[in-house]
Amino acid sequence: MKARARARQLQPGSTVRWDRIERDAFAGHPGVVYDAPGPTTSKEKKKMRRRDWFLTVPLFIIVAAAVGSPIWGFVAIAADGSRFATAARDSDPATTIPVAGAFFACALLVLLSLMIAWLVRGRPRAAGFEFGYSVITLILSIMAAFSISRRGEMGGVEGWDLWVLPAVACIIVGGLFAFVLSVIRLRHQAASTLSFENADLLESRTEKAKELSDTERAAIRADLDAAIADLEERGIICATTAERARRAPLGGLSLTLADGATTATP
Repeated sequence: MKARARARQLQPGSTVRWDRIERDAFAGHPGVVYDAPGPTTSKEKKKMRRRDWFLTVPLFIIVAAAVGSPIWGFVAIAADGSRFATAARDSDPATTIPVAGAFFACALLVLLSLMIAWLVRGRPRAAGFEFGYSVITLILSIMAAFSISRRGEMGGVEGWDLWVLPAVACIIVGGLFAFVLSVIRLRHQAASTLSFENADLLESRTEKAKELSDTERAAIRADLDAAIADLEERGIICATTAERARRAPLGGLSLTLADGATTATP
């Protein structure tokens, strides 16, 4: 079904589902506006679940240990008798400082990996995990660096100035990453009404649409314009909505019109 044919089925007072109209326009290229995976049998699903379970659990443990490294590093240097257990003996700084430094070296690798993955994915705006991790790492690194330097000097630990470097590097990298993500989020909030997820989805769809040939894009645009014109002429949508729909980038019609549906007034 073409987009114009679906538009003709609507009557005044109907809810205009822009996502369905858009999918009809992209019927020949469904991958642009939504994923269309092939059918999977129940047996295949069970095998996939069983296989995923054996692979996911060990991987999750490894990732959790790596991601939690700034927490473990801070606990290692801060867990003395005066802070957590007043009846316990203070930990030996000659032991805890290298342990904390090693954990923050791991945290630095995680931060750099997140930055590289974020860049490879096209700098998505919806980087909530990356932002949260960088902020937490920044805060814990500042406190840990202070503790390492203080306890290293007071305890006369040899080489503490080298073990504090990973925490200092985490402060620099984590602070920079958090700042960049904050700027992107603030600019997005000021310039767009779309959520972070929809903004990234809109960018992905428009990029896919650009991969189509000029002839294909022209045919899809003509079908959408015909559907929009039909809805406007019959009073199902107002002129303002019609203009917004026409200005929407190819592949982003339903996302541009916010919730993807419009209820017309009869």
